[in-house]
This record gives sequence, structure tokens and C-alpha cells, in this order.
Amino acid sequence: MVCIMTWLLVISTYGANVIPVDDYRIGLDLPTIINAEMREIDYYEVYETEQKPSYVHNLYATWQEIQNIFPREADARVRDLATGQEFYIRRTFGTHHADVEPLTVEDAEIMRNIWGGYSWARRSVAVYVNGQIFPASLTFFPHAGRDDLPALATVDNRSGGYGRGVNLDAVKGNGVCGIVCLHFAGSLLHGSLRSNPDHQNAIINARNILKNEIIED
Repeated sequence: MVCIMTWLLVISTYGANVIPVDDYRIGLDLPTIINAEMREIDYYEVYETEQKPSYVHNLYATWQEIQNIFPREADARVRDLATGQEFYIRRTFGTHHADVEPLTVEDAEIMRNIWGGYSWARRSVAVYVNGQIFPASLTFFPHAGRDDLPALATVDNRSGGYGRGVNLDAVKGNGVCGIVCLHFAGSLLHGSLRSNPDHQNAIINARNILKNEIIED
């Protein structure tokens, strides 16, 4: 890679005919060689020392706090804690818990592989958003939407057997119709306004896994 970059630099500066077949350095003066190498070094130092964003574990935050940190229209990275696979989502709807959608077709495919198809199974996940990591529980059964019609329009045949109603599909072209449910500590089901034990148990499991990761680090 270094040689290729230097070769391209030399061509752009001197033309291809100054570079012999066996060694591009032959025929070049010493300052040219030094300058080319220094530019390579600068490039690789910047590239190799680039830091990824750091995140703070917030393992005991409740939905009342999180809903402001992860508002509607915000994107988040999700890590499935059993497989380690990651994907991206957008919060589009939901008041008592987050209704989210895969950001792209690729994200939807990763989720489909993790769940083995569409499923209401609650899985323990870590949600990375706004510099924080939260334990959560996620399903992958898209419902209440149609990808082919405008969001919030009243439509028929919504996904998941939801029939006629408001189209809860805001992320278009992502390969799924509708929303999936993302729960955090203290979140509730929209219909009954009750806590769901399966979701809350998955959140506790996610919290314990993340705790152990902190200890191991």
C-alpha cells in the first residue's frame, strides 16, 4: 500500500516516464524521495492513531431518562450480546417504549440472521447512542406498517396482521415493513401500559453481561 501511494504521488508530480520498471526511485533526486516518504509517514500516523468514539456505560438508567437521550429520529448502534453482531436502527415512534426500524437493508438482514427470521423473541442487546451504552431488550417482528406507502397515512393491510390504521413505517427501502419493539428498564407495553417480564428479564441479563465486560476490561 505504501509503495502504491508513493508511486501515485510520483506520477502525479513527475509523470509516469520518469519511473523505471525495476525501481521507481532510480532517476529521482534525494529531496523528492524524502518528501514522498515523509508524506506517507504523516498519512499513516494520522490513520493509525485515529480514535473511535468512546462510550460510557449507563447500566441503571430508566426509560424516563433514556427517551430524552434517544429521541425520535435519532440513530443508534445495537450489539446483540449473544452473537456479538452489530447493526443500526432509528427510533421512529413509541412513547412508553421505543419503536425502531433497521436503518438499511443490510441492517435488516443482520437482524434477520440473528433472530432466524421474524420473531417476537426478546434478545439482550447493548444500545450505543449519544456517547452512552444502555442494556436493552429487542424483538424482530416488524409490524403496523407498509414500506410502500407514506408514513403516518391511514392504510390497509399493515404488517404483522395489524390491518387498517396509521402507517408506522418511516424508514423507507430498508427491506422490512413497520416497526420493532425496543425496551429499556422501566418501559411499558403500549396497549396495556404494563411492564413486560420477558423484556425486563432480558434487560437484566444484558446489564449483567455488560457489567462482566467492564470487569474484564
